Amino acid sequence: MAEGQATIEPQAGFRPAELWAQCLAQLAQELPEQQFNTWIKPLAATVTQDLSRITVFVGNRFKLDWVRAQYAGRMAALLDQAARQLSGQTITLELALAPRESSAKT
Repeated sequence: MAEGQATIEPQAGFRPAELWAQCLAQLAQELPEQQFNTWIKPLAATVTQDLSRITVFVGNRFKLDWVRAQYAGRMAALLDQAARQLSGQTITLELALAPRESSAKT
């Protein structure tokens, strides 16, 4: 890192993946079990090390549109709140289609 360049470190011992786990735990409490299990539980997420962005992967276009319309606002609020507590900065939520498994044989 260049001299004079600041970095915000998350709390000691915190792993970025825990941010998504915290969001899931909160949504599990807020949503009916069937809704949570159908729409939220199957989602996967990656978080940048500096907690600036979380990408949530959704299985197909229909689910992506539904999650965006029904849950993205609440997810973004929960994630942003947790990121501010952990690193003092905001986090950007990005929804994306999950990469498909390659069927090409090598």
